[in-house]
Amino acid sequence: MRNRIMMATIEEINENGIKFTMTELAKRLAVSKSTLYEHFSSKEELIGAVVDSLLENVRQQAEKIVNSDLNIKEKLKALLLTEPNLGGLISSRFVFDLKRYMPDVWKRCDEYREYSWQRVEALLDQGITAGYFRPIDLPIAKVIYNATINELLHENFLIKNNLTVLDTIGKAMDILYYGMVARESEND
Repeated sequence: MRNRIMMATIEEINENGIKFTMTELAKRLAVSKSTLYEHFSSKEELIGAVVDSLLENVRQQAEKIVNSDLNIKEKLKALLLTEPNLGGLISSRFVFDLKRYMPDVWKRCDEYREYSWQRVEALLDQGITAGYFRPIDLPIAKVIYNATINELLHENFLIKNNLTVLDTIGKAMDILYYGMVARESEND
């Protein structure tokens, strides 16, 4: 039931924003409000659990990538493009509302980004040492990575360009990974 409540919460946020009520959520699930409160003491706890679940999903995917048999280049690319495995259920509205109305919950996303960067930096460092990547200034790379994510997660940018959060981050990470120079296979 807990998972069902969390999935319905994502649907509710995507359709109506984060200001939905527990009454509306109970109606969506065809359960009583008391059933919701048996699992979550508040709406903020519920939304926090949804975010924690999404971040744990990404963390598990990242762990599999890092421990896989992929080469360093493939690991880095896969790690940069890791996203919650929910078939696109996370809307831009979810992200914007979370940042705007629940900054304490959003802080968990920022903390995860720091954890994620440590994984990326470790792979970059290994790849530089092994000669797979050219030497770069890792603190500057981190600033570029974080600034890119922060700038792309502005509501007006996504709406104006008709982009989803996940597509936008994927395209940005592609640019960061491959840079601006055409790949050899594109010139042939």
